[in-house]
Amino acid sequence: MVRVFALQAGTARIAAWWGLCALASAAIAAPPAAEPREDALQAEVFAEKTLFTTVGPVRLRFALRNTGEETLTVPLHNPLPAARGVALPLELVFGSPGQRCLTVAFQDEEPVEVSGPRAGDSTESAGSEVQELHLAPHGSVGVEIDLRACLPQSRYPGTYRVEWRPLAGRLGTVRAEFRVEPRKDAIIVTDYGKITFSLYYDQAPRNVENFLELANTGFYNGKTFHRVIPGFVLQGGCPKGDGTGVRPDGKTVPAELRDVPVDLGTLLMAHKPSDVNSASCQFFITLARQPELDGQYTVIGQASDEESLRTLQQLAGVPTDKRDRPLTPLYIRSISLVDVEENLPRHLELRGSRVSKPTTGSAAPATGGQAPATP
Repeated sequence: MVRVFALQAGTARIAAWWGLCALASAAIAAPPAAEPREDALQAEVFAEKTLFTTVGPVRLRFALRNTGEETLTVPLHNPLPAARGVALPLELVFGSPGQRCLTVAFQDEEPVEVSGPRAGDSTESAGSEVQELHLAPHGSVGVEIDLRACLPQSRYPGTYRVEWRPLAGRLGTVRAEFRVEPRKDAIIVTDYGKITFSLYYDQAPRNVENFLELANTGFYNGKTFHRVIPGFVLQGGCPKGDGTGVRPDGKTVPAELRDVPVDLGTLLMAHKPSDVNSASCQFFITLARQPELDGQYTVIGQASDEESLRTLQQLAGVPTDKRDRPLTPLYIRSISLVDVEENLPRHLELRGSRVSKPTTGSAAPATGGQAPATP
């Protein structure tokens, strides 16, 4: 499947993307244009995410960008109906049968050429045709493609390297990489039991990838839940154990806020009170429905099976001091990643928890009902 923004080529839908340039038709006089120059015309390719699962689309975005001060002309070997709109024609993405532009390599294997939809599949009337693209100064035109529709084997787990050489390689080679992994559940192991989370790959791909990376490297093993507020949250994953720590490399992840209800057993990433885009390694788990947190923090997972909720109830009941810190350490023994099972457990309620006012820092109570945050 090809997602673009207003023009249909072959069997693929095409649409205008980003700021976009002007596309001249045969019926409209084009401004004086220069031939494509390697120093002004640039090719770009991006993967929508760096981590995809084995199901669903793998979306890649391709673009040509004019970085110069003159209008540039890109000739088309196969004219397109002008009425179909503005987008990067697929022939510039895939090339021709004798000269392919797009290759994909899996792991250490040799690259394979990728061919797109067949030309001439459309049933629309011809009308006026576009013979060439006219890229305005600092203009760009692009298209989004589902690689899996063109290369079904890209569903296999592993690392993929994409190389694009548009215009017979005149613009050089641009690259993108992504990984495919089976969808995983995350299991937090504590001395009080296990908590199993279904991870929200689609709603928060960057934050889930960050969490998976830390879990895979054993970062969370031996960390603690440093704050326990019955009826509100458990917060943990701090390397310093006091709510002030971040990843050793200092990496932060932008927020991916969605309209997802924050319910009992919801897993969210903590961030600084002043910067929603500062999620690092600390996370918190809600102990009851928290509507005031909806859309305020990045939700990366949900626990709802009976064992998980029993464990949360046990953790919520440990004695704490006036700063909501457990009197004895609550260790995260490990976080394991397991393949997702098809039969998901039903949602259960946590009973018997007492309600406490939420706090924003690691020591002092706060107003406004905000969630815990890393400094």
